[in-house]
Amino acid sequence: TQQQMDLMEQAVRDFGIGFMMAGGDQSFGVGGYFQTPIERLLPVDMDIKGKKELPSLGLVIVLDKSGSMSGGKMELAKEAAARSIDLLREQDTLGVIAFDSTPWQVVETGPIEDKDDVVEQVRSIVASGGTDIFTPTGMAYDQLTPLDLKRKHIILLTDGQSAATMDYYQMIEEGLENGITLSTVAIGMGADQMLLDEMAE
Repeated sequence: TQQQMDLMEQAVRDFGIGFMMAGGDQSFGVGGYFQTPIERLLPVDMDIKGKKELPSLGLVIVLDKSGSMSGGKMELAKEAAARSIDLLREQDTLGVIAFDSTPWQVVETGPIEDKDDVVEQVRSIVASGGTDIFTPTGMAYDQLTPLDLKRKHIILLTDGQSAATMDYYQMIEEGLENGITLSTVAIGMGADQMLLDEMAE
């Protein structure tokens, strides 16, 4: 949590406590520690320097904008999306799909041309409507499948339960065959955590 990270930074800075972070696919910048107290206390920069050597990346963010997301949850989801975009390179591929009962393509899936403009578009999303998770997630898979990229990933952020029960398993399995991975983020207590856990697993 933010409080835990603040305490760790204070312990290292003010009391000389040792701190070591072990590497992995959920550590450093890709683990969400970019521009956090953890980055400040470590003797390394989370902004990846060898970006030209990184494999090509395609990311589609699928963001719930239903009415129940109004207020703090919507701001939290938009901030999470903006931080994810901050970690991308200009030549990476990005798409953003917002959804309520129907999907809305906020950012067309393609190379990032202006990161600041993309973040501004994401921050302009306003909550309203119902919830259909399956359709926009399927769109994300369809958009990433034909792209010739080394890594293709979808991040689904939602607080709700989908109105329709669909075959998520088949969609995700077919996505894996095309090299597409999925992360799910449950926002608030009303999320269908069982569904989102199963999708991510």
